[in-house]
Amino acid sequence: MNYRKNLNRLLCGVNVAAMVPAVADAKPADTKKADDRPNVLLIAIDDMKPWIGPYGDPIAKTPAMDALASRATTFNNAYCQVSLSGPTRSSLLTGLNPDHTGVWWLMGSFRKNNPDIVTMPQALKDNGYETVGVGKVYHPLKDKEVKDDPISWSLPYIKTSGSQYALSNGRVATECADVPDNGYVDGVIAEEAVKALGKLKNSDKPFFLGVGFKKPHLPFCAPKKYWDMYDRESMPVAEFQEMSTDPVEYAYHNSLELKGYSDIPPFESFVDTKHLDTETQKRLLHAYYACISYTDAQIGKVLEALEKEGLADNTIVIMFGDHGYHLGDHGMWNKLSDFEQSTHVPLIVSAPGMKKGVKSDAIVEFLDIFPTVCELTKTEHPQQLDGKSLVPILKNPKAKTKDYAISQFSRSCTENYTISTDTDLKGKAKELEEDITGYALRDSRYRLVEWTKGFKTYMPFDESKVVAYELYDYNKDPEERHNVANDPAYASVVKNLKKKLHQYYAKSYSSPMSAPIAKTAAGE
Repeated sequence: MNYRKNLNRLLCGVNVAAMVPAVADAKPADTKKADDRPNVLLIAIDDMKPWIGPYGDPIAKTPAMDALASRATTFNNAYCQVSLSGPTRSSLLTGLNPDHTGVWWLMGSFRKNNPDIVTMPQALKDNGYETVGVGKVYHPLKDKEVKDDPISWSLPYIKTSGSQYALSNGRVATECADVPDNGYVDGVIAEEAVKALGKLKNSDKPFFLGVGFKKPHLPFCAPKKYWDMYDRESMPVAEFQEMSTDPVEYAYHNSLELKGYSDIPPFESFVDTKHLDTETQKRLLHAYYACISYTDAQIGKVLEALEKEGLADNTIVIMFGDHGYHLGDHGMWNKLSDFEQSTHVPLIVSAPGMKKGVKSDAIVEFLDIFPTVCELTKTEHPQQLDGKSLVPILKNPKAKTKDYAISQFSRSCTENYTISTDTDLKGKAKELEEDITGYALRDSRYRLVEWTKGFKTYMPFDESKVVAYELYDYNKDPEERHNVANDPAYASVVKNLKKKLHQYYAKSYSSPMSAPIAKTAAGE
């Protein structure tokens, strides 16, 4: 896979020469291994929604991602399991839904909930792969016993030290500093990943390398040259910054993650006269795009190293953003919802012998990545996985493997993320401290969200636990302005989607992976 050739072609006319280093044409004379199974390069990006070139974004400058997409399948309709790093990465790397990992919030540990779970890199390690990680692959936990999941790796996890800020401006949301790429931590992560590839090429084993970049997660900090690629005045401030009609209060939050930064003026979500001011919105959008281009450049370095070391032709490359992101739409900032902007994710997969430079409109989920890797590497499933292999789609982009994707979000014990301080719904504060979970079924046209109290899918479903519904029709309402769940014209749609959602509940409950979590939840 000549990433350098494709990347150079895509760079024409774009002043980003400093982004990707020149690479010599020469390759090692012989890098053939005794075990010729494909390597796996998993590239995780924190908080990046599909505002990138491969998804047709008219503003983003992402030549490295464009080059990867030219050798891969881009999944236009990919969805995460939870719009939060900890639970969605736990699901992706175990192939299990959040109700089977028991991870619904940032600091949950699937290892403590069910120590027998086998992860994707662990399965590959147990089947003869060299496995190593660098940067943010799993969500980092404070508990040393489970931090970065040591059992997943055959080689010690590569530690990186780098700056979150390059200037001493306190805890600000955005920073533009005239520093080299390694002036911030993602530049250091890229350097360590390149070094790792140089070492892995000499192994007689195939490898799994997980590389996790931290931008565009807040704070939005990037070297000045990436800020200079964009015009702030052209930034696309969200057109719809309100609640939907007939709103469900559990669906919203008050953007406290952003409000915690010193350079963000006071604002209230969902109140016309108190939205975040336009100037600050444009600054945040400018910074978000700058961070995307900064991360893109680091990905370019890793892909160039893969090519230089003679590894590209026999390496599966999977690039994903771990969840979507609100940038003013619905009056919200950050993630933490079941809405489209928070759950729709970028996913690009390149694999030896598969289609190149194609797009698929099939509905897919992060749960599907683990079984895909198992099939491509001829690795046996270590447990019953909740996803389906994407190999049929990699062979034929018009194929589909499922009719819908499921996302979920829990409001239990998350009073910091309720909207009670921002709206007239103050009476809901106590209720929102309880176990409120929204299960969202997204098909090619609709999203149905069933909000439940005291229910998870490792339990038998009880209709009395349902507290609210949302339904959005994306053919007519792509911005989710109208919740039509109670509109009589959509009664048959709601009935049909509820049936599918409840079938999903039943399947999840019947899985052998439900029992361990049920025992953990019961304190056994």
